[in-house]
Amino acid sequence: MSEETKTTPTTSGDDVVVVGGAVADEYGVLAEGAVAVQGDHALVVARFADTTSARAIYDSLLTSELDGSLHIDGVLVVKADGDGRLHVEKMTDHSTRTGLKWGIVGGVVAAVFLPATIVAGAVALGAAGAAAGKARNLSHRLDVEHELAGVITPGTSGIMALVTATDAPAVEAKMPDAQEVKTVPVDDATASAIKEAATQAETVAPSGS
Repeated sequence: MSEETKTTPTTSGDDVVVVGGAVADEYGVLAEGAVAVQGDHALVVARFADTTSARAIYDSLLTSELDGSLHIDGVLVVKADGDGRLHVEKMTDHSTRTGLKWGIVGGVVAAVFLPATIVAGAVALGAAGAAAGKARNLSHRLDVEHELAGVITPGTSGIMALVTATDAPAVEAKMPDAQEVKTVPVDDATASAIKEAATQAETVAPSGS
C-alpha cells in the first residue's frame, strides 16, 4: 500500500489557515481531515485501549519522522490510571531531523498542556517540566487544554504529538485503531516556546542521563 498526502491550505480571517488533507492508495481515500490552525503547528492527541497499542503508534510515527515522510517535533506516550491521573511512559529517546529529542519535546508538551493536578509523578517530566515556564504563561495554552480535556480517559493510554499543521491529517491517518483522535491548533508562539524549553532542558539534563 502506498500513501499519498495532499494538503490544501486556505486563509480565512484573523490569519487562520484551514489545512485539508487526504491519505490514499490505489484503491481510494483511506482517511481525510481538516484542521484550522493559527500558525504552522498542531497537537494531535489520541486515546488507545492499552499502552501496547500506543507504543506501536509511537514507533510508526518515529519511523515516519526519521525517513522524512512526516515532520513531527515530539511524541509523548501516557497511561491514565483508574483515577484518571496520567503517568508518562519512559520511552527510548531519539534525535529528530531538527536535532531535538522527542522525549524532551514530549515532556515539555505535557508540562505546557496538561494540568499538574492530573499528572502523576511530575518528576517523570524532569528538567523539561521545569523549563516550560515561559510556554505555560501563554494564554493560548488554556484554550488547547480545554479542547483536549477528556480525550485520554481513566484506564486508557494515549499519545500526544506536536506536528506541523500540514501533516496533521496524515498523522491522524496512522492511528486507525485509536478510540478517539482530536487535533487542535497550536499557535507559533507556543510552538516556539516548547522548542526553546526543550533545548534548554536538553542542555541541563541530556537525554539518557
